[in-house]
Amino acid sequence: MAPPARLLVVDDHEDNRDMLARRLRKRGFLVDTAADGGEALRLVDASPYDLVLLDVMMPGMSGLEVLEVLRQTYPRAELPIVMATAKTTSDDMVEALARGANDYVTKPIDFPVVLARIESHLQTRQQAPSLPAPSALFPADGKAEAGTILDGRFEVVRTIGEGSFAVVFEARQISTGQRVAVKVLRHHRASEGDMVDRQRFEREMKTIGRLHHPNIVRLIDSGTLKASVTQVSTGWIETSEGAGFDVDETSGGTRVIVRSLPYIVMELLEGQTLQELSKERGALPPEVAVDLALGVTGAVAEGHRVGVVHRDLKPPNILVTRSVGDQLHPVVLDFGISKPHDEDTLMRAEESFLGTPEYMAPEVLRGTQSADERADQYAIGAMLYELLVGDRPFRAGSYVELLQAVSEGDYRAVLDAEPSVPVGLASVVERAMDREPARRFTSLLTFGNALLPFASVARREHWASTFAVPADAPPPPRQAAVDVRERTTGDLLNDALDVTSAERARRATRAAVALCVAGALLVAAAVIVMLAK
Repeated sequence: MAPPARLLVVDDHEDNRDMLARRLRKRGFLVDTAADGGEALRLVDASPYDLVLLDVMMPGMSGLEVLEVLRQTYPRAELPIVMATAKTTSDDMVEALARGANDYVTKPIDFPVVLARIESHLQTRQQAPSLPAPSALFPADGKAEAGTILDGRFEVVRTIGEGSFAVVFEARQISTGQRVAVKVLRHHRASEGDMVDRQRFEREMKTIGRLHHPNIVRLIDSGTLKASVTQVSTGWIETSEGAGFDVDETSGGTRVIVRSLPYIVMELLEGQTLQELSKERGALPPEVAVDLALGVTGAVAEGHRVGVVHRDLKPPNILVTRSVGDQLHPVVLDFGISKPHDEDTLMRAEESFLGTPEYMAPEVLRGTQSADERADQYAIGAMLYELLVGDRPFRAGSYVELLQAVSEGDYRAVLDAEPSVPVGLASVVERAMDREPARRFTSLLTFGNALLPFASVARREHWASTFAVPADAPPPPRQAAVDVRERTTGDLLNDALDVTSAERARRATRAAVALCVAGALLVAAAVIVMLAK
């Protein structure tokens, strides 16, 4: 037996909304309600409906505006929308139908008429799955096989990377034959967290589009494709196949819905990640390591120039290719959690902890301040440490111990780990990784300037103009770290009473004078009392 149809009633008038919902529930429908357009869009995105009954005149976002937004994703056959309004002119009806409405009823609502129209549209909708899809649909789980056509424009060759957030394909652009990398946001059931995922993805697309640098992956195109999602009703609970939920194949209420997923198209680069290179070669010669670090520093400095902090620099996000002369050429790939300084974005709680602990600045890990340019500098310093030493700066027996070590800046000194590293270069790395942000270099430009003397001649000449800034001043004195938790009450009391003998003498003199003045005042008061008698 098919599950009951699910309806959404949208009306800013509470009495109208509740009365209609109550009568529809008595007829066996599952009914949700929304008081405005924004709430309606959130509900539809979170759990698709079989039909929407939509008021036209609402404060803020009108019903016609909601209709237009829904039609960008849902065709008429998939989601019938019936407009309900007190506007009765033919022009109003024509406009609503032109914008994508399936039907139009006027207030005061004649319930038997509305019920008949709802049932008619639902019967028509049941035939929709047999209609041919307008274009090939992308699977919601992201597991597109070779030959899959994305958005009618790109043919999948293979999957080259995937995670919970997005999947990356090598693809062929059909119109030109060019090989490209296509990154597609994964589908998840809508929630505040998934809104953040989409926001992050769109932010990455805008960021890459703004940055033009030979060491930053180049944006070629972007768009939106349709993803197929299998919806199954198990009792009153809907689940999504391929979206991290179990599907009850025995249930009779199965249907396919369509979701819009953004994608970005980038240049396809051949090479290996910095992580793979480091694992394969171990410790690199100082010149090679510094040459790679300068490329990353130059790219991220360009982001800083336009106000973008990367926030997630780590070896897997750096691809090393070969340039002219077989020179190693690093390219910064992933800007998924980069963020402009002035952008106020919706963030779930755990997004403030996005990043990899081994390359995350201690102040961010401790939560004392958000990631800024100095956090990116710290991450590059940690990667350079790894390239020079052949091992990560932080190793621990547990995740908690790792977080503590990073927070306290407790790592093995560069020269202790690899004595062959030039002393000056070791100092540059350790300054970039200082646990106190104020003691790091004032910018990536001054950091790059400090690295130049240790680069190869070719790379030094290449980067000289980029990092042609005055040498940075020495770092300020380190503040003594005081652990209050280890100080006893007696220690704190002694600190409070720790004064010099001269100060104690001055205090005693002031106390004696005060006592003399007080005594004189008491004598004067006694004389006045006696005279008064």
